[in-house]
Amino acid sequence: MPYALFSNSIKVSKAFPNKSDVWQHAAESGLVMEVGLGEEDPPRRLLDMGYAIHACAADPIEKSDATGLRENDMCQMITACQLNQRSAAAAS
Repeated sequence: MPYALFSNSIKVSKAFPNKSDVWQHAAESGLVMEVGLGEEDPPRRLLDMGYAIHACAADPIEKSDATGLRENDMCQMITACQLNQRSAAAAS
């Protein structure tokens, strides 16, 4: 079952074959923080506020451009940035 990264219920990453691949993608994107609950407990990984990992449908096969990004990837990043700007403005 494929999984993807979502921001405010909108899919913002490609579909990955498993959750651990999505966690790795989120960590590489700077969206994961480790929080220690106590000295004896190991730290927990948490996604930044507004992000979640959910099961999703597999992505359709698309051609990539010279940068290696697919059109769908670029559209999802633009949408996520717009949503995060609105939520940041509302929070201030």
